[in-house]
Amino acid sequence: MIDVNDTTPRWIRELDRFVRLKSMVFLHGRVLDLVSYPVKTADGQRTYWTESNLGQFLQRYLMGLNYEIVSVFDPVDGLSFAQDDMASRFKSLVKEGQTSGSRPALTRPAGPSDNRNDLDASIRDIAQAALNRETPCAFIFDFASRLAVSPDRLGRSEVNVFTRLLKASLQATEVIREGERWNNLIILICDQPNDLPAFLYLNNPRSRSIVIDAPDSVDRKRFFLANYTHFYRPVDESNTPLASPSKDLVGLFTALTEGFSYYEMLSLIGLSLRERIPAQKIRTLCDRFKYGIVESDWDKLDKARLDQAGSIIRTRIKGQDAAVERLLEIIKRAKLGLSAGATRKSQRPRGVLFFAGPTGVGKTEMAKGLAELLFGQEERLIRFDMSEYASSHADQKLLGAPPGYIGYEAGGKLTNALKEQPFSVILFDEIEKADSSIFDKFLQILDDGRLTDGRGETVYFSESIIIFTSNLGTVSTRGGEPGGARQSLISPQMSHAEMSDIILDAIRDHFNLVLGRPEILNRFGENFVIFDYIRPPVDELIVDRLLELLQRSLAEQYQLELKIEDACRETLIKLSRENLAHGGRGIRNIVDAALVNPLSSLLFDQGVGEAGVRSIDRSQQLPRETAVSPGLTPLILKSLQDAGESVSPRYRLQWQFSEQESKSDQGVDIAKE
Repeated sequence: MIDVNDTTPRWIRELDRFVRLKSMVFLHGRVLDLVSYPVKTADGQRTYWTESNLGQFLQRYLMGLNYEIVSVFDPVDGLSFAQDDMASRFKSLVKEGQTSGSRPALTRPAGPSDNRNDLDASIRDIAQAALNRETPCAFIFDFASRLAVSPDRLGRSEVNVFTRLLKASLQATEVIREGERWNNLIILICDQPNDLPAFLYLNNPRSRSIVIDAPDSVDRKRFFLANYTHFYRPVDESNTPLASPSKDLVGLFTALTEGFSYYEMLSLIGLSLRERIPAQKIRTLCDRFKYGIVESDWDKLDKARLDQAGSIIRTRIKGQDAAVERLLEIIKRAKLGLSAGATRKSQRPRGVLFFAGPTGVGKTEMAKGLAELLFGQEERLIRFDMSEYASSHADQKLLGAPPGYIGYEAGGKLTNALKEQPFSVILFDEIEKADSSIFDKFLQILDDGRLTDGRGETVYFSESIIIFTSNLGTVSTRGGEPGGARQSLISPQMSHAEMSDIILDAIRDHFNLVLGRPEILNRFGENFVIFDYIRPPVDELIVDRLLELLQRSLAEQYQLELKIEDACRETLIKLSRENLAHGGRGIRNIVDAALVNPLSSLLFDQGVGEAGVRSIDRSQQLPRETAVSPGLTPLILKSLQDAGESVSPRYRLQWQFSEQESKSDQGVDIAKE
């Protein structure tokens, strides 16, 4: 017999109270999961916990309450009974209730082919049986969410069917016998109540809605203690008495299985037996179950490479020493998996960073560099431009639409990406542009380290690093009105400390006053990293870096060597320095306009390709065409910058015959005046 006491899950205690008071009960929530409940032995001396599906539990529970007819209806199999003799007793009740006229057949074929008529006939019989005052009856509708195609747009026949069901619950009688009382009862198991017509439960004093919760920490702890002996044990330990699990192990299991269903916890036992992993290695078990991997990418990180992390990042990011130092702290903590205030493995992300500051100073580039440093490739950066999530219901793009809505089958972009790459750096770019609904998801990510998508699948962020970027505090609109003239709040003339104070104040005001979400601000903690403007001489380093990348690209693709003369370099630096307010991106734009674009035009016009060089001089004074054979190897491409020119450099293309063809150098000048 099921034992309902103070340790029994809340929803079972609530059910035990209201089956005696109501004639219609809606069970919703985790209805597809297993349920765990205590059972007393026949002698009543011992109580043990077991798991079963919800339908089996309800049949066992109701029979324990001495209901003499317990039946289950579902859209596929029709009407069935907990015991064979109940079918004949049910038939008798229906026949006894007949007053005149013919009745629908009591024996109906299983299957969905004539499902609507089958439901209608079953409800007619159930309504008749619920009127009796001699035999306590309970009728369970399983998969009730599948009874109506569209509950808010019912056809006339559907309205009649569900009205008949409502009427059956309102007319259901009470059975009083030998000092005991039972309500003839209808229980509907649904995903959520609004899967059914609202008139069944709105303003219905005889109905009760009960939510079946996910297992909480107490439930998970109890499950582990009850099932600890079922986990794998090494052969050499199988003959020794099994000691109770340590308090730390119980706590670790409870923490690692947060968000797990009972079915998933039972699956851990199966995984333990199949892969011969004992309960003492519960962290390994949970990682394999969550991520489907054998080895953590964090465990593969090369310490020697991490020791050089600072220099590796600084090759990509120039002039942001404070940001790099903060990043290195996060990397070290992420590697060790430490979290302040956590005595067990935290389910929160490995690290959280909030990058703020002027545009074009390396915030996104820093995230790319981190992904490459940790996981060997930039592609491990999962980037979301939050301006694409500014509309209402934008959270459905991230997590997937709920059932019945457009996009449900595709799932969410964030959850899909994390399923493919659980070990990753996730970048939410310019989060101030996101719709307010998105911030609820951010809160769940930062607090729980997990999200459930529209299809009910859970993804975990506990092996990822989360980076948020923002331009808050850099500009404002006059008068604070949308569409007003924009003005800069910071400038390169400010010190980094002064600029940081302005930006941090703007961030706090945005979350506290504009959004009214101080709890989200608190989750960021002290992980704000304020990027500085690009200041001399950092601009020179960026110019040199861009030129180096250009030279490397020409050498790899076209076997061309690009030599930058000092005059050209100095001019590029001068032009860039006039545009530092736009950061590194502004410097790159200057280099593109002054060098890369005209260089590309020249190479294209001259027919430069991997097989050789085609040189065309279009000078009116010397109209001629010179073809260079594929046997010629282009060696040197020089860029010359006249002192008086700003963005129109001259180019000189030179080549040599190979050793096999000629010892003498040949050259053709192509000048762009």
